[in-house]
Amino acid sequence: MTDDDFVSRQIVVLGRKIRHRRNLYSRNLDLTSEQADAIRFFADHPQQTIADFRTFEEITHQTARLIVHRLVQKGLITLQPSPTDGRAKLVHFTVAGLEKQAELEQHIWQTSATLFADFTPTEQRQLLTLLRRASDNLAKKGPEIF
Repeated sequence: MTDDDFVSRQIVVLGRKIRHRRNLYSRNLDLTSEQADAIRFFADHPQQTIADFRTFEEITHQTARLIVHRLVQKGLITLQPSPTDGRAKLVHFTVAGLEKQAELEQHIWQTSATLFADFTPTEQRQLLTLLRRASDNLAKKGPEIF
């Protein structure tokens, strides 16, 4: 195994551990991980549409619509017509949705604090820079078909 294989493997293992924590916490909030991701997206990107969420998550429009529809059913978000595009619907949080979003945000901060407990601020910035570079490298290359 090369050093690159070991580094990439450790990133995969770390991603799984983070995803596992997120999934457990999402279930405690009566959400799927995809619904939690949608809440996070719409909190970080106000006044966005289902199509924007689809593009960001790189999922089908049908999948994005289903995730958003479930959040509407749970009373966490509402859809309102876009003033600039009659076909598009803007996503807005309800009071209950804002409460869920705050709980998710708190969990993210707790996970981050645990993850970086013995990192200095400089080490955290260095890691972030390196992870962004690695991600950009993959984005430049594009997905490979095997």
